[in-house]
Amino acid sequence: MLIVSGPNWRRFFHADGIISLHSPGLENTRVNDSLGLFYWTENWLPVDFYWFLGVAVAFAFTIGLFTRISTICLWLLVRSMLARNPYLANGEEMVMQMCLMYLILGNLGGAFSVDAWLRSRRGLPEITEISAWPIRMMQINVALVYLISLPYKMLQDPGWVTGDALHWTIASDMWGPNQYPWLTLVWDGWLRKALTFGTVFIEAFFPLAVWFRKTRLFAIIGISSLHLGIALLIPNVTYFTLAMVCCFAAFLTEKDFEMISLVRLSNLRRFFNWSKGSAIGSTIPIKQKKKVQFF
Repeated sequence: MLIVSGPNWRRFFHADGIISLHSPGLENTRVNDSLGLFYWTENWLPVDFYWFLGVAVAFAFTIGLFTRISTICLWLLVRSMLARNPYLANGEEMVMQMCLMYLILGNLGGAFSVDAWLRSRRGLPEITEISAWPIRMMQINVALVYLISLPYKMLQDPGWVTGDALHWTIASDMWGPNQYPWLTLVWDGWLRKALTFGTVFIEAFFPLAVWFRKTRLFAIIGISSLHLGIALLIPNVTYFTLAMVCCFAAFLTEKDFEMISLVRLSNLRRFFNWSKGSAIGSTIPIKQKKKVQFF
């Protein structure tokens, strides 16, 4: 998101950009620039500096380098963006702000990170216990998004009851433009009704089923597939849907991550064996490590 915002960064967040803070008589109750970094450093740091800083910090956050510091910096940057220009705020900024707040309180660098690798290189003991309550709070907040938004939009838009909501969404220039508007007319409109009612079912199923072991993975796969489909069909909400998909990783357990690691390593080993013409099997010995316990 930060990378694609680069060409328009000054237009979005400069003091003389879309919202001119230097215009006399400007009174906008939604703009509270003093809550952001841009306001306090305007006279000695160009606003472009924060774009380069944000990209660097986002990369460090992704690989788990100086994890807590990079998480705090990302939260401050997102908070500053919303304070300077709230009219550009979409769902993804709100989701990122919420998740980053919880992740500041968690220990993201405890495993699967450069920080964890550096700890092992320095001979420091592995982190075997991680506080679970920040992740639990994030899970509850994500579930509440669907518990609150689904009844609200069904009351506000009768299209969700009649099965026509996705037709107007996909065909709308506000959410598009979509390259396949004819999809909503396939099979005399039955496809759009199936997509609409399917969306309602998945959004109602997820916040309830995700808490139970037997239905958890089905709920995560279903809601992730829904948002990936939305990203393809409705371009103007792509970043919001991808931000939500990232949030669903909070519901994965240790066994899920172990399975993902085994599948990834197995596929890599199979690829290199195939590329070398080797007849070696795809079995990979995995070194046993201490399990990370949550308390």
